Amino acid sequence: MHKKLIRCIIAACSFLTINSSLALAQLNPSDEAQGITETAYTPLRCNQQLQASRQKTYSRKFIVPQQARLLSWNIYKAQNQGLYKDLTHLNETADIVLLQEAIVDTRLTSLKPFWRFSPGYKSGNVQSGVMTLSRWPATVHCTFIHKEPWLRSPKATNIVEYAMANQQRLLSVNLHGINFTFGTKAYAQQLQASIKIMQQHKGPILFAGDLNAWSDARQKLVNDALSKLGLKEAIYVDDKRTKAFGLALDQVWARGVVISDTLVSEYTSSDHNPILATLKVDDV
Repeated sequence: MHKKLIRCIIAACSFLTINSSLALAQLNPSDEAQGITETAYTPLRCNQQLQASRQKTYSRKFIVPQQARLLSWNIYKAQNQGLYKDLTHLNETADIVLLQEAIVDTRLTSLKPFWRFSPGYKSGNVQSGVMTLSRWPATVHCTFIHKEPWLRSPKATNIVEYAMANQQRLLSVNLHGINFTFGTKAYAQQLQASIKIMQQHKGPILFAGDLNAWSDARQKLVNDALSKLGLKEAIYVDDKRTKAFGLALDQVWARGVVISDTLVSEYTSSDHNPILATLKVDDV
């Protein structure tokens, strides 16, 4: 009798947990689910949507202020103990959150009022990818997928446009770089998709994520491509970013944006350390 009662209690708790998660998801659906944006899956379609957006005037709720706080972090699929607690704490002061190896979980999607997800690698029922969350809705959302040459597992890029005052637009690129390759051909192709979008953008740009720039050749590709577009990398006074072969994997670059107050603290809840930074868009 007691065993039956315990099983009933467990089943009831599971039912409540599942339905609570569904309720939370319905309370905080993605920008696409809310009908705010429509995802573009190719650079051509993305540029078309961005061009159309620049002709529109958006209401006050869309307008991003001149200064915002950024959090960028590869959260290792939220596998490690303490991740949600650490992320919730870091999220308190952040306005724009760029996550790599994120999963669609209400504990993530509820961090901010607005979010967009680009699916990458999937293991069993666990779909990971890159997620961009913010206090403001996006005007455009683009998702690009590139496959690892060896493993054939996908890596995602999430591009979001935000409206600012005076018809200005902030372009945000959240990228999880291709990792396992001989040479840099596949890596360069992934970068090129984002470059095609940034080349057409006239305003401020934020480019960040886990770039997996673990070789001199990869870092040179990043440096050359982004510098040519006028982007500059953030400076770190106490650089505790996660490194491979002596090179930082996680990076923040920007154009038309002053990056200050960078902070990288050590955490055990992921295999990467998070980057916090203050962004101030230059005066038009």
